[in-house]
Amino acid sequence: MRSVFIGSRNEFDELIVDWLAENTELAGVVWSDSATWRKTWKGRFDYGMKRAKKYGYFKLLNELMLFFYVKKKIATKDLGYLKREVIRPYWKEKGRKFSDLKFREMSSYNVNRKEVIEFLNDVKPDIIFAMCVNDFFGKKIRGIAKHGVYLWHEGLTPEYKGLYSPFWTMYNEDYENLSYSFLKMNDEIDAGEIYVSGKARDIDLTKHNYSFIGHKAIYDSLPEVKDFLLKLESGEHKTLPYRNSKPGYYTYPGLTQYIKMRNRLKKYLSQNKNKSL
Repeated sequence: MRSVFIGSRNEFDELIVDWLAENTELAGVVWSDSATWRKTWKGRFDYGMKRAKKYGYFKLLNELMLFFYVKKKIATKDLGYLKREVIRPYWKEKGRKFSDLKFREMSSYNVNRKEVIEFLNDVKPDIIFAMCVNDFFGKKIRGIAKHGVYLWHEGLTPEYKGLYSPFWTMYNEDYENLSYSFLKMNDEIDAGEIYVSGKARDIDLTKHNYSFIGHKAIYDSLPEVKDFLLKLESGEHKTLPYRNSKPGYYTYPGLTQYIKMRNRLKKYLSQNKNKSL
């Protein structure tokens, strides 16, 4: 089965690309940088004004305070755990480096652009995988591959659609549902048919934060996604049973929500000292 991966260029997504190359015929990769606004001060200002107009200046300021706090205090620590506990062991087990892979690739700031569509039509994938992309996938790109576009979502759906799903799961004190969903994209955001879903394993809430948990959940999905691919090729794949759960859609959190989330977590940990996820 010929596949294409669409996602951000980072060490974790490189791991996913390697996994796809091992379990499918990797036809190509589209590196997507949806957050090009971060690269210039004008881009940051324009993006901030759009969010302020939509959500208000207080929420924008709240989000900015968390962004800089996370960048300094949380992101580096979580990336360290991710490298030590997931990325380095993976490559050590495989006995190779990402640079050993050979495939066609391109980059774009929007997956719906003409050059991306042309690239995909040229490599002719049977299936497209997406992760770490902020763009909405239009009908044209979703219609290229025979089996469509499948999304790795680092949260339980329909309860946690949108952004920062692990954060909001923890914020809601819903620790048992730190999960992943593997779904087929449709006309709604994070609302497609779900084929694989499960919980993140071996999570230590005394040290792992939401960024690590989201990536770990995706990593833990790989055996189940491999089984799904085998069933897809044989025509035996089925959607998971419908759960009549209340849908939730989330956006960027702010510093006040982060403080509340951490306080709730401390209380939970004090009451469940011997409990692991």
